[in-house]
Amino acid sequence: MPDIDDIPESDADALFGTAVRARRAQLGITLDQLAQSSGVSPGALSRVERGLLGPSLRNAMAIAHGLGCELGELLQPGAQAVVTRKGEHQRYLHEDSGVERMALARPAPGIEWVEYRLPPGAQSSHFAPHRSGTREVFHLLDGTVRIWTGAHSVQLRSGDTAVLTMDVEHRFINEGRKPARLMLLVVAPSP
Repeated sequence: MPDIDDIPESDADALFGTAVRARRAQLGITLDQLAQSSGVSPGALSRVERGLLGPSLRNAMAIAHGLGCELGELLQPGAQAVVTRKGEHQRYLHEDSGVERMALARPAPGIEWVEYRLPPGAQSSHFAPHRSGTREVFHLLDGTVRIWTGAHSVQLRSGDTAVLTMDVEHRFINEGRKPARLMLLVVAPSP
């Protein structure tokens, strides 16, 4: 698929509109329902879907949110492969704890794949409860990590996997003397 910068503006607007219409049809929602969930008027949404209006960034993001997807999914809906090269992943480093989070992929709405690296004794932030029904799949590659879900906890050692419901406050801590590395798959139910 060509780079979005290489597509004439009118064609890019038409492609975006087609992707919005297809996603709305996939969800089985009306223009009025999308307008309500996105805050963008039904008339503007109709013009966007027909490629007659190029939305502002704010409106494009609101439309994507209303459709329960990432903006990138609407910008390149027909991409056969999405490749993020080594060194291009979004990395977040918590300066106080040394915990590193690397966003690997968002393959579909409500699904996120993340890698965490924790120095010995380091713990994550306290995460707020997710939407009801959200599950997190932890796979520990190295180390020993305890995962807290509310008042309950489970300890994982290298090679262990846990599937946990995360509709309560949660966090995790490296209880070992060596760095820990874990893969995390977050699976949220559709809105």
